[in-house]
Formats: sequence, structure tokens, C-alpha cells
Amino acid sequence: MSSTRPEAVARGARWRQAAHPDVPAALFGTVVGLAVCLPFLGGGRLFLLDWVPGPNQPLLGSAGRGLSGLTTGVPSQVLFGLVDHALGSVGSWLPLLLYFPVAAVAIGRLTGGSTVARLAAASLYLVNPFVFNRVFAGHLALLVGDALMPLAIRSAIDATRRTGVQRLAPALWWAVLTAFSPHFAWIYGAAVVAVAVTQRPWRWRALGWVLVVTAAFAVTTLYVLLPHAVTPLPVTVGRSSLDIFRTTGDPHFGLLVNVLGMYGFWRLGPGPRLPKSVVTGWPLLLAAILLVVVLGARAAWRGGPGPGRLPGGVVAPEAPGESDRRRRLVPVLVVVGVLAFLLALGDQGPTGALFRWAYFHVPFFQVMREPQKFVGLLTLSYAVLFGWGVEALAGSGAERERRRPPARRLAGGVVAGLLGVALPLAYTPTLPDGLAGQVTSSTIPASWTRANQAMGSGQGAVLFLPWHLYLAFPFTGGRVIANPAPTWFSRPVISGDNLEAGGLETDSSSLRSAYLASLYARGPGIGDFGALIAPLGVRYVVLAQTVDWMSYGWLSHQRDLRLVDAGAGIEVWENEAYDGLGARLAALPAPGATAG
Repeated sequence: MSSTRPEAVARGARWRQAAHPDVPAALFGTVVGLAVCLPFLGGGRLFLLDWVPGPNQPLLGSAGRGLSGLTTGVPSQVLFGLVDHALGSVGSWLPLLLYFPVAAVAIGRLTGGSTVARLAAASLYLVNPFVFNRVFAGHLALLVGDALMPLAIRSAIDATRRTGVQRLAPALWWAVLTAFSPHFAWIYGAAVVAVAVTQRPWRWRALGWVLVVTAAFAVTTLYVLLPHAVTPLPVTVGRSSLDIFRTTGDPHFGLLVNVLGMYGFWRLGPGPRLPKSVVTGWPLLLAAILLVVVLGARAAWRGGPGPGRLPGGVVAPEAPGESDRRRRLVPVLVVVGVLAFLLALGDQGPTGALFRWAYFHVPFFQVMREPQKFVGLLTLSYAVLFGWGVEALAGSGAERERRRPPARRLAGGVVAGLLGVALPLAYTPTLPDGLAGQVTSSTIPASWTRANQAMGSGQGAVLFLPWHLYLAFPFTGGRVIANPAPTWFSRPVISGDNLEAGGLETDSSSLRSAYLASLYARGPGIGDFGALIAPLGVRYVVLAQTVDWMSYGWLSHQRDLRLVDAGAGIEVWENEAYDGLGARLAALPAPGATAG
């Protein structure tokens, strides 16, 4: 018995050494993803604030054709659309589920070292207030970009030591991230600058590298820049946008602590209930996390952790050059974190004036009207340093490992592992179980399906009312989401694009929307609404019984609208004045004109 036990331990150690280091991270990320997405797996569709995938969402909408002035995000739109078309309702939540293992593996690769360090880094990178808010908001394209960001930063660091065309690899990453969300044009740009300025010894060659990579990135994103230069954006971006989307401070601890705590998302309601609302003394937990972060930076700067320790007290040799790699990475992470923190403050804080100047004078910088998106970079810096700090607490240095008894080595590893997982979970306890039950899957009523069948498909558009960009529906349990009609009905849909936030009714630049809003304002005095909207190509008018739908009672008094379907919670009117798309374009009255 005693003779076989050492052999079994040796075999186990060899297997663990042979196993790919990504496997534990992928498994951990999958577990976290399942814990978050568990309420969505039973059926229905996942609808979030800005995430409303339906069975008829266009793979290439007006943005993809360059008609909205901003074509970035089209690749992710096509990708998500293909997944939904192939998998149905499963495709509505699968991208969120896959985010977690992908992000766990990516941050683990940037962290390196032992499994303890990788899992601790993944724990904080996946479970934090930034991810909580972005899941609730449905910013899945942004999350996917953040999941890939550690790999992109690693590519930038490696590129500085390469020659030839390999030095341009970060430009490809830059283009891929920007394809998911335009904000990565600046988010990853900040990371590239941080890599350049922390080169040792610093040379002017680093500045040249940044310029060349930026130029290569600009070439790969001409499909974004050219339409933006000649076509107006669908929204008016100016001072009001800067005010509405400003990073918020905590009512008790202010702006700086709020951003350090990975909070600050501009939208305060309705919903969600933030993790800090249920965690008493959350700044103390934040202080504990930051203490481990500082410990990790110190340990890495002083030479790294030494050999990694495998479960059971088996000491694995340190990877060649691991200490040197970490020592080079520490200043990059520190500069990335500082830049991300300052940029996330937006036009507030010590660099607020510079941010405000860039917002109004630097081309394309206005896409960062919501600066809190930079917090994703701050979280990345925290996560890697946190992983190293937890590893240091595990006592995995070579000399300490040799001096400590096996039982104490194992106990230290267990304590460090629990700390690495328990501390982020205690700080953000409401992420699992669909954000603590605040988000569930939704089932569109059968009346919507019947209405879609009654209208069929074709060029004639559907005008969807009430006229709001965001609405609360009974099938979402009263939770506010973006209007799902454009992705649900087979016909093209004209729906509200009015932001209705921060005292601003709308930031839309659409003349069509302005015209329609003027018609709604004088609706009770109109008798031929169908004729007035026919030049817009509207064949059907759909009224959902939600929010202020009763204010559209004047629809029933229109002589050219005929009720063709009235199901539970929805009405469908056919426009008898419709005679083809654009057939009466010359008859379009000016906004505010008297109906004939």
C-alpha cells in the first residue's frame, strides 16, 4: 500500500504538469458562466437593456450599409445574428455564457504562473461590478472585446521585441476589438500607449512603433472611418451627451472611490440593484482587494513567485523567464490602470479638462461619450496583480516552499485559493443567478407571433408604437429593455429612437423621427394619419399595450387605418393609404404642417 502511494502521487503530478494551463481557467470560467446564466437555460429569450435579439433580426442593417454613419460593430452584429439564426432562443444567451470561459482563459494567459494565480485573476476579472453593470445593460459586444483584451495586450508586449511584420500584430488585434465596439479604438489605444512608454530602456523607436501600428490600424478600419466622414451619425453627439453619460460618483464616498471600486455606470435606474447596495461595508472589501493587488505588484517587481506549487504540495519548476516577464509586465499594468482610471473619470477629476478638449476637438473621440467603459482596463490591471498577490499569499516562493512542511504548504494553497475566489464573490455577490434574480428569460406572447403572421413579410414597413426607444413590457416582468420589435417582426420596423434620459427627450438626428414626433403631438386632431405616414413606406401600425399606449387612442378615429388584429396586449392596424414604398414621397408634409 505504502509502495504504491508514492507512484500514484508521482503519476498525478506528471498528469497535472502535462495538463494545459488553460484547462482549469476554462473550467472555472464555464462554472461562473453557468452560475450567472442558469435562469436563462430553461427556455425563452434573453432580453437585456440594449440586447434584444429576435428571430428576424437583420444580419446587415442600415449600419452595415454605411447609412448610419458608423459601420463599426457590424462584424459582431453579423456574428451574433448568425448564432441566433442557427440556434434560436439559445443564441440569445449563449454569447453571454461563452464570455466567461473565454475571458478566464485570456486573463490567465496574461497572468501566467501557477494555477492559483490564474484562477484568482480570472475570479476578479469575471466577478466584479463592471461586468455586473454591463451584463444588465446587455453590452455583450463590449464584454466580448474585454474578454479578448488580455490577449491583445500580451500581443502588444510581445510585438515590441519582434522584428518585421510581426511588430504590426497589435494592429490586427486593434481592428478585431474595434469591430466589436468602436470604443476599443481608444480603450486598446490607451493600452498600446502604456506598453510603449514602459519599454526599458525607452527609445524613440517605441514612439515610432506606436505611430506605425496606429497607421496600420487606421487602414484596417477605413470601413468605419469613411462612412463616418460623409454620413451623419444617427444621434447628435455634443455637450448634452457628455453630461448625460458622465461617470457617476457614490453618494457617500464620491467619484474617485466609486471608479476605484469599478462602479460609475451612468444609468442609475430603473434597476438594477447594485452589488454595493447589498454589501455592508463594501469599501472595506475593496480595500482588501486593493491590498492584495499591491502585494502582487510588489512580489512581481521583486522577482516573481519562484516555482509554482501544484495541489498536494508538489512543487513545479518555474517557467524560464517568468520572473523577468512579470517584472516587465508590472509597469505596463500600473500605467494601464492609471490611464484607465483617469480616462474613466471623463470630464471630471484632475484630467477632466484634457478629456473635455479631446471630446470636442479630436476626431472620433466622441464615441467615448460614456467614459466609464475605460473601467474594463482598470479591472484587467487589478485582476492580473490580484492573481499574483494571491499566489504570493500562498507562499509559493522557492525557499519558503522548501522550508514549510507539506501540510502547511497545502493549507496555504487552500486558504489562498479560497481568498482568490471568495473575496471577489463577496465584493460582487449578486452576479450569479441572473444578477440575483434581477434578470430572467422572456417569452414573447403568442399575440405578437400572430400579429407578425397577419402582417407577413414585404417592403411595406411597420410603425411600432408607443414611440419610445426603451420600454417596460409585461413579458419582461416590467424590466425596461430596448424595443424588440425591429428584431421580432418580419417587415422593416420604424420605432422610437428617443433616448429620454437626463432630462433630454431625444438625441436623434433623424428628420423622419422629428416628423413623426410632430404627428404624435397633434394626433387627436388628425383624421388621415395613414396618408401622412404613407410616404414613409408605412403599411402597418402596431400598438403595444404598455407604458403610455392609451395616449394613442386617436388611432381608432383615423379613416384610413383598419384594425386587422387585436390580440392580448397588441393591436395591428393596416394603412389603407399605403400604395407602395416611396410612391408619394413628394406629398410628405413638413413637420408641424396642418393635416389635409
